[in-house]
Amino acid sequence: MAAATASMGFSSSGRIFGLLQHSNKSTANLARQEIHQVARGNTNLMHFCRKGDVNSALEALEEMGRNGFAAESNQISQLLEMSVNLQEGDRIYEYLVRYSTHYTVDIFNDLMDMYFRLGYYARAGRVFEQMPGRNVDSCLKLIKGMVDNGQREEALDAFSRMVQQPGMLPDENAFLGALKECHLVGEVEERKAYFRSMQNCRAEAGNTKIPQKMPAESTLECKTHAQQVEERCNKNRKENRNLMPGNRKMMHQKILSLNNEARKAGYVPDTRYVLHDLDEEEKQRTLLYHSERMAIAYGLISTAPGTPLRVIKNLRICGDCHNFIKIVSGLEKREFIIRDNKRFHHFKDGRCSCRDFW
Repeated sequence: MAAATASMGFSSSGRIFGLLQHSNKSTANLARQEIHQVARGNTNLMHFCRKGDVNSALEALEEMGRNGFAAESNQISQLLEMSVNLQEGDRIYEYLVRYSTHYTVDIFNDLMDMYFRLGYYARAGRVFEQMPGRNVDSCLKLIKGMVDNGQREEALDAFSRMVQQPGMLPDENAFLGALKECHLVGEVEERKAYFRSMQNCRAEAGNTKIPQKMPAESTLECKTHAQQVEERCNKNRKENRNLMPGNRKMMHQKILSLNNEARKAGYVPDTRYVLHDLDEEEKQRTLLYHSERMAIAYGLISTAPGTPLRVIKNLRICGDCHNFIKIVSGLEKREFIIRDNKRFHHFKDGRCSCRDFW
């Protein structure tokens, strides 16, 4: 019986072991009931996770929490991977904060990962500060997440703190993360300074495998994306056809309105990002219907003023759309958070978190 409780969680296991130590028949029965409840709770959670029913899985998790029983770590990790919005993530966060001492650092690393994946870098940073313990992987995830979300100062600060903490010697991955962010904003001297810092730290730790040269620029993932632009056309037309006729008409009107207002504010279409052999006017029209612009236009007509809009793309955002959305963020007084296949772009008040280097 005792062995059966070993994989059933945190506080529940201790309580059940305590009950089993007594010979009283009623306490033994109570222990068996608790074992059954823990097993049933984890089974329900696993069932809903496998079905992809996030809401039911969260309800099962919260019920276990109310009863003082633990969810298995692998179920928590799976649920974190399934979460696709802030409300779902926050429910898991609240559960983990309540029982923070009963889960390993890996679960909190996964929680931080989830927030970064959704673009909520401030919440991810709060998780990092509140974690009951941290390891090198925690720092690596923080650095990478801040880099991906365009938060240069936070990424470099995390690297600096990592260097100073005992047992947190940065390896090449942490170093390259900090270097990547420095590179994206053109901070050559700062990049060199961090390279020297890493060399010194690793030497002091007795590590003989110390890189002697700065990594080449190509290792910092500097790539062009002209090839990807051409893939948009069919995808954009297909997305456009899927809208209801009324919504499609309103969206087109909003796109044209935004384009007119952006031009008055100084926007000039950059037709270099249209690779088809078209005349200039047709190229400008093609730019209007890139997927991120349609998503933003639809979001603006579908949500309350001031609501942040989030867009996920599987291609890199083109330079023309990037300039256009920066201007629109200032005109509309909205925050646009766009996740392309490279990083997050947080557009607000006419600026982007990437500082125009991506």
